[in-house]
Amino acid sequence: MLTRNFLFCLISLCFICAFSASINAQEISFNYFYSFGRVQADQPPTINGFDVNYPDAARKNGVQGMLKASLILGEDGKTRDIKILQTLPHGVEAAVVKGLQSLYFQPAKLNGQPVAIPMTFDFVVSAVYDERDKNVTKPQIVEKPAPVYPAKYAAEKLKGKVRVSVLFFTDGKVKVIGVNSVLPREFDNAASEAAAKIRFQPAVHKKSKEDVTQMMTVEYDFKP
Repeated sequence: MLTRNFLFCLISLCFICAFSASINAQEISFNYFYSFGRVQADQPPTINGFDVNYPDAARKNGVQGMLKASLILGEDGKTRDIKILQTLPHGVEAAVVKGLQSLYFQPAKLNGQPVAIPMTFDFVVSAVYDERDKNVTKPQIVEKPAPVYPAKYAAEKLKGKVRVSVLFFTDGKVKVIGVNSVLPREFDNAASEAAAKIRFQPAVHKKSKEDVTQMMTVEYDFKP
């Protein structure tokens, strides 16, 4: 008989939902992580799928964070004893519990026979809003450094606009995710470098009053 403690088994699946409507212009990602408790078994269970019907109320109210649960993966292939250890509001708890109740898995085994095993389950919700979303304020830019005009084009006196798509995170960091212009690449690079130095106050969800991550377009006007 072999006793094993199957700990911190990290699932690689990540569910991403994107919405392009102007009222709910947001991308919400759902990640879940699980670990197994100590049990007499020589083969760990296999999680084959988890699905959750994320509530509209949670989207509209800007719910983010982590829900924690404990449960038993039964030897009969069914879950039981689901307990919420840390919750999220606006229907998320009920949606996750329903998903766990229908969790599809292969039971742990000992000497070829299925056995029950305890599991902890973390459901993480994160959201990215864009500038079309009316549920959030826009980031307040405190400092916007000017881009450096590419010297090699000074004689040609090229001019034009470069639009940079930037993620403004809740921790004050920025990430350039795209550039749109008809100017040479050097102008795009200069605009991206300037955007990476922006200082700002994060966007805020109007209902939850919490800081949120937002994607916003920043425009730079190049003149010789």
